Amino acid sequence: MADYLFLFYGGGTADMSADEKQTHMQEWGAWMQDLSQQGIFKGGEPLMSEGMTIRGKDKVVHDGPYPESKELVGGYIIVSADSLKKAGEIAKQCPIYITGGTVEVREISPFPG
Repeated sequence: MADYLFLFYGGGTADMSADEKQTHMQEWGAWMQDLSQQGIFKGGEPLMSEGMTIRGKDKVVHDGPYPESKELVGGYIIVSADSLKKAGEIAKQCPIYITGGTVEVREISPFPG
C-alpha cells in the first residue's frame, strides 16, 4: 500500500447556519473516524487561511497563498490505499463536495536515500 495526500480546496461554510455548520463538521468527523476504523487514516489537519508564499531565487515574499478563496488549500489528510484509483474512490466519500469543494489526490513518493 502507498500513502496518498488529499488536499482540500474551497468548500467554505460561510453561507451555512450554525446548525448546518455543526452538521457538516459531524459529517467530516464521521468520515475521518470511518477511515481510522479501516486503518487507512495516517493523519491530517485543517489549515489556517493566513499564510505567505516565497518565490524565486530572490525569495520574494507574498502575503497569502492564493488570491481566490476557492483556490485556497483549507486542509489535508494522508491515507493509505492500494492504488491511485482506490485513493480516488476514498476521496469521493469526502463531505467537502456538499459545499462545492475540491479534493486533489496525490501519491506520496518515498524520499530517496
